[in-house]
Amino acid sequence: MSAVDKLLTVALQEEGYLEKRTEDGLDSKAANAGSNNFTKYARDLYPSLQENPWCDMFVDWCFVQAFGKVAARQLLGGFSAYTPDSAQYYKKRGQYHKDSPRPGDQIFFRNSSRICHTGIVVEVTSTVVRTIEGNTSSGSEVIANGGAVCRKEYSLNNSRIDGYGRPDWSLVEAPSYEVGWHHDSNGWWYAYSGTGYYKSCWRVINGHKYYFNSDGYALAGWQRIQDKWYFFENTAGHPLECALYVAPEGEQYIGEF
Repeated sequence: MSAVDKLLTVALQEEGYLEKRTEDGLDSKAANAGSNNFTKYARDLYPSLQENPWCDMFVDWCFVQAFGKVAARQLLGGFSAYTPDSAQYYKKRGQYHKDSPRPGDQIFFRNSSRICHTGIVVEVTSTVVRTIEGNTSSGSEVIANGGAVCRKEYSLNNSRIDGYGRPDWSLVEAPSYEVGWHHDSNGWWYAYSGTGYYKSCWRVINGHKYYFNSDGYALAGWQRIQDKWYFFENTAGHPLECALYVAPEGEQYIGEF
């Protein structure tokens, strides 16, 4: 399951939750329903803000449930129950987008003066964005402080949509490599599986011998490894294979070893 799917699974399970009149029945979706803004989302993350609007608390709670508090904070940039601050976290990191939403994005809505409501993008088509939101109600309009967790749908050009915060999902997703040689600005490296690459070791690949440093890059030129000197030469733009070995006392051995 991808990180986005994990988040959406948590969020969609909350559909139908109703805020409470008092602190009773906070874990029930429907019990003790009222209009006093008591929720489990505030209890679990923002206890001092119980009885306050909770759309942003809902989003943060879903991230914490899916990834834990430390990773959730990294994905969101920080925790805040105030929607303008939450949007600013993304903006500071260059992760705020005015269009082209994706599932898993945090959507932000505005009124005439500021960002005022938020939710999580569930699905996007060529014309609409579908969301799951806390403290809203059903209907086609943007409704802040509506008292329930609801799935919603809006036109992509809805003027109330201010933008979308996009978490850096690489923080919580395992990398996926193509097996084989790779090259970047730091040099050559070799992925032996979809999740791992060689580092701090010798390896013979296609009949040639290489040494990979602690960062995973094939060594170049003269290198001292375990008190012995080796020379790694480049052939026609390929990774640097070991061509020369020099013993500690300076005696040279050229060729196979």
